[in-house]
Amino acid sequence: MMIRRFAAAAAVVALMGVAACASPSNPAMMTLPATPGLTASAGDIGYHSVTTVTVSGGQGTNPMWTSQVSNADFKTALEASLASAGYMGAEGEPMEVSASLIDLKQPFAGLDMSVTSQIRYTVTRAEQTVFDEMVAATGTATMSQAFVGVERLRMANEASIRENIKEFLTRFRARAR
Repeated sequence: MMIRRFAAAAAVVALMGVAACASPSNPAMMTLPATPGLTASAGDIGYHSVTTVTVSGGQGTNPMWTSQVSNADFKTALEASLASAGYMGAEGEPMEVSASLIDLKQPFAGLDMSVTSQIRYTVTRAEQTVFDEMVAATGTATMSQAFVGVERLRMANEASIRENIKEFLTRFRARAR
């Protein structure tokens, strides 16, 4: 009887440990959907012209620590966001977008978690720099969105990257007219 109780308690503890493991960011949740005012159309600079996207500075998630944003996941989200906004393609003069994740400021704990991402975006066309700026944006996840802290942190990471991409597109459109 005592062994069964011990085994049941060990199983519950093991399940709680698995539930508290950090998970990597989901590119779909970091992707900015087509947004009015941020979507390029024929005649706009960059419309269907981005042929190359490079990303650096991200890091993979250690399941035993905290959720992070990997280069591969960030690149997928940035490419999908650029495609939704009408920039990906090979119709115009080829453009390259480079994004370097400089910092991901994360809280250690909290009920509502806010993450601030700092990303340097560089856009080049014909080896000339068209855009080169550091963009900072904050994303927040609340206790009502996820009870488990590591899930809230992942969601805040995703929201921060999505908001960062949105701010990048806002600034790029304003300067590329």
